[in-house]
Amino acid sequence: MTEKDESGRWQVKGLPWERLQEGQAITKETGQILYGCLCKLKAYEDCGMGPDQLEGWKDRLEDVAAHVCDKLCRHPMEVAEQEELDAICEGCPVSACAGTFLGR
Repeated sequence: MTEKDESGRWQVKGLPWERLQEGQAITKETGQILYGCLCKLKAYEDCGMGPDQLEGWKDRLEDVAAHVCDKLCRHPMEVAEQEELDAICEGCPVSACAGTFLGR
C-alpha cells in the first residue's frame, strides 16, 4: 500500500503527500484510496498478529514450502537439471500455495 516517490519519501501508492495536506479537498479518488488502506489495515489487525510476530514470517514460509516441495516433488523424481526442476515446480500445488501467500 506504500511506495517511495522520486525523492525517496514514502507515500500511499497513487496518493502524493501534497493531496493530504491541510486545506486540500478530499476527492472521491483520494477517499477511495484511503478507504482501501484502512481495509488493508483492518485485515492486518484482524489477523491477530503484531509486527514483531510477523518478523521473518515470509522467510520461514519460503523455507517450509521449499522443504515440502523437495520431499514431495523433487526428491522422489531424482531430477538434477534446473530446467526440469522449474517445470516440476510450475505445476506443484505447494509452489502455487506459497506463491499465493507470498504474493508471487
